[in-house]
Amino acid sequence: MKNYSFIHIIELYHTYKGTGVQEKRDFYQHKSDYYQFFVKMILILASLASLSYLVSDYQLNGNTIMPTLIPRTSILIPMFLYAFLEPKVKNYRIKELLNYLLLNMIVFATIWSVYHLEIKTHFSEGATIMNLIFLICCLGASPCSGFVGYCAFFAQILISHQFNHYENLDVILSLNIPCFVAITVAHYLLNLGEFEHYLTARKLENALITDPLTTVYNRHRMNQLIKDNQLISDEAQISIIMLDIDFFKSVNDTYGHYAGDQVLHFLGTTLMREIPKNGTVIRFGGEEFIIILPGWAAEKAYEKAEQIRRKIASSEECPVKFHISAGVVAYNGNFQKSISAADHALYHAKETGRNRVFWDREF
Repeated sequence: MKNYSFIHIIELYHTYKGTGVQEKRDFYQHKSDYYQFFVKMILILASLASLSYLVSDYQLNGNTIMPTLIPRTSILIPMFLYAFLEPKVKNYRIKELLNYLLLNMIVFATIWSVYHLEIKTHFSEGATIMNLIFLICCLGASPCSGFVGYCAFFAQILISHQFNHYENLDVILSLNIPCFVAITVAHYLLNLGEFEHYLTARKLENALITDPLTTVYNRHRMNQLIKDNQLISDEAQISIIMLDIDFFKSVNDTYGHYAGDQVLHFLGTTLMREIPKNGTVIRFGGEEFIIILPGWAAEKAYEKAEQIRRKIASSEECPVKFHISAGVVAYNGNFQKSISAADHALYHAKETGRNRVFWDREF
């Protein structure tokens, strides 16, 4: 069980603030994907539950519900639209927008109904209950979205006062402003807790798909990139490089396995540094690596492989001098055949002298 303290919360806040924009987007998408089903169900149930206020309308309006029947049932239109549109969108920002729109439509339907009530003082209780739904919505939303949603809530109260003329507006505000402050603070704290869980989950996920020695991906990551023997990519051109260390066994035999580990680590970090962000480096075997380059023509991949080969051969950073051989092919839509072709190209590079790159133009 995690023991939180004020200092830990401050440190977590600084970690969150220092996180890049894309990482934050990934976090909020992850958060939305996890909580959205529950938020959606609560919002739909809240919309349906708001119809039950026809009973209190009947009591307050002298044994009639007719004046508030249309305002109360009007929530069904945005509720059905929400239920239709929400499953069709994936982006967390749009889902947040839909959530808070429906929530504020519940508020609007309530305010419209209050307009037709003879006694309006009980709106203070109804408005306060809305804070429970705001608390639920904050689970799957960013604090910024929650703040904007709350601003819309208070704007509706203040604007509606111009024609509803609440006799107890001060009570309505005095009840809801503390709830707003408390839920907003709770939202930020919950968000930080979720962020820490997200970072922990990412570390565990990365540990499963990352080779600890070389810092590149392992075969588990390769399996994630393949479906039905095809790479999951929208790019028309993809190139594959397969490379390994020449005479690696002699490195271990001559300098020891620790030196061999240093060579593998140096090669892995070099590849990660040299390959573009959309590329993937995978440790395929002992000293064998695969590089997948989406959007790269084979000619460009060949030039990159040759650049890496020269850099490694001339480097003075690694304690043990070594060189590599590589095979390059253009991915043809069949992953296993493309890997096999890259392996043959690598074999050709080794058979023709090693410390070279061979591009199989015929594949």
